[in-house]
Amino acid sequence: MKKASQLRLLLPFLFLLSSALTSAENDMENNPYGLTTEAELSDTFNSKINAFWKKNAISVSLQGVDNKRLHTISIKTGNANAIVISQGRNESVLKYKELAFDLNRQGYDLYLIDHRGQGFSERLGGDQDHGHVVHFQDYVDDLNRYILSLDLANNYQHNYLLAHSMGGTISALYLEQYNHPFQAAILLSPMMSINLGSIPSFIAKLLTFSGAEVCSWFSDQSCYVFGGKEYKPRAFIGNDLTSSEVRFNASQNTYIEFPETQLGDASMRWVAQSLSATGQVVDNANKINIPILLLQAGADQVVTAAGQNQFFKNITQCKAKQFLTIPNAKHEIYLEKDQSRLVALNAALEFLEASQQGTLRCTK
Repeated sequence: MKKASQLRLLLPFLFLLSSALTSAENDMENNPYGLTTEAELSDTFNSKINAFWKKNAISVSLQGVDNKRLHTISIKTGNANAIVISQGRNESVLKYKELAFDLNRQGYDLYLIDHRGQGFSERLGGDQDHGHVVHFQDYVDDLNRYILSLDLANNYQHNYLLAHSMGGTISALYLEQYNHPFQAAILLSPMMSINLGSIPSFIAKLLTFSGAEVCSWFSDQSCYVFGGKEYKPRAFIGNDLTSSEVRFNASQNTYIEFPETQLGDASMRWVAQSLSATGQVVDNANKINIPILLLQAGADQVVTAAGQNQFFKNITQCKAKQFLTIPNAKHEIYLEKDQSRLVALNAALEFLEASQQGTLRCTK
């Protein structure tokens, strides 16, 4: 009786121990790389991430096309492998602090670029708030200059390209046009076709090209796309970027802390140039000759799946390509809730490991 009584007293503790072990096993299964989780974050990322960034993120200026000043970040901690990150429209390197922290802990040096006209880079269009570019190709040529300046092939064993949204268009065009040092690339919700609502693409292109031309007759400044406006803080409720409130707040607070990175809506010329670029990048996907992992956001309202699907289909030089849809993810997968972000980043890290192990080879 005494032993039975003692066992009954131990049962609650045994249950708690079993639950803890089960939870730990689930964490290992869902998060085998020990990536940062929402529970560890605050509205300013967290102290570990901020200390990492302050210690390791070195700002470097670069002259881009037409001598435009580009801002870049180098994070070099003595790793054998490197990742270059190409950001989306209206982003700065600061939004990638958590991702850079996670990737660096997996053994990668990081190189990030603020594309022309945004972040800490020189602004275009005659106005600090206008999201503007004269030629989309300038983004591509800037990226090539940046990558050449890094001399990656002589400094690292393996080199990779990771890109989001507009950065995906830029990076894919770069891969289609230039000789490069990369063994593989990861595209997160790449901008291969833009969500224009019910407006056909050819109509949107005609309106924005002609609107930009007419605007240039009357002003030296670029003109916002119809309905566009200067920077305004965004609210989490109703946003089309992420379902994670803590990651949303952390990323948006970077604009408050560094107001010089704030950017308003796109100019008509940016939209016109981007619509042309998306068609070009899809049509020339057959020129890409390295493995590509395309991560599609299933709940994306910023870009559409059609362009991504056709782009992936048109990659014919490499059977090692991979495609993964994250069902409930919004546009910014790298800032999504853990349930989506972990699936995406686990797939990305497994993809990179396969490349380093030689199991990803680009054969037709």
